[in-house]
Amino acid sequence: MLEDRISMYKFLSIGFTYPQEGFDEILNKSVEFISNSYTNLNKNGYRISGIKNLKQSLKTLTDKKLDEWQGIYTSLFISGYPKTPLHPYESFYKEGLLVSESSDEIAQIYQDCGIEIFDEKEFPDFITFELEFASFIIENQQGCLPVFKEFFFEHLFTWIFDFFSDVQNYKETPVFYNSLAHIGEGFLKKEQKLLEGVINER
Repeated sequence: MLEDRISMYKFLSIGFTYPQEGFDEILNKSVEFISNSYTNLNKNGYRISGIKNLKQSLKTLTDKKLDEWQGIYTSLFISGYPKTPLHPYESFYKEGLLVSESSDEIAQIYQDCGIEIFDEKEFPDFITFELEFASFIIENQQGCLPVFKEFFFEHLFTWIFDFFSDVQNYKETPVFYNSLAHIGEGFLKKEQKLLEGVINER
């Protein structure tokens, strides 16, 4: 089941990435790849739903021209008018700002585990980076033990559920992103309980 958990973190990370050339193919392959993990996780006590809606809605996005898809993403998560409705950054939920103490702390956690972010256009606490790092730290627990509890319980779990809720409650969120947030919410709620048990055993 470990590989299924790692795959789900990676899938969620990819799903919230800004769409670029070839992204439709990447997403379609990711959805195919995650289907088995989705089933396996549900067989092992995870209560995840939304994959059917996500698969159906993905075609609606991938049928659009790339610049249309990018426009949808931008209006939702980057610079909507008259204001951006959804903010995929920890610092926004913790301090109400982009680039703050939270983003600095996350950057330090990455460095402590030997991870360097090369995308200078994004902040360290961007949801895609945090979810990708979560997959890494689950896979390499021994190497990142000093920051394991700090990352999950002082950072990721303190804001991501609010973000998922906002995505689902915003009436103009496309079905794909709504479904992605729904899947993420179900998966991470179980992860939170599971990791609490792991930490308490140490």
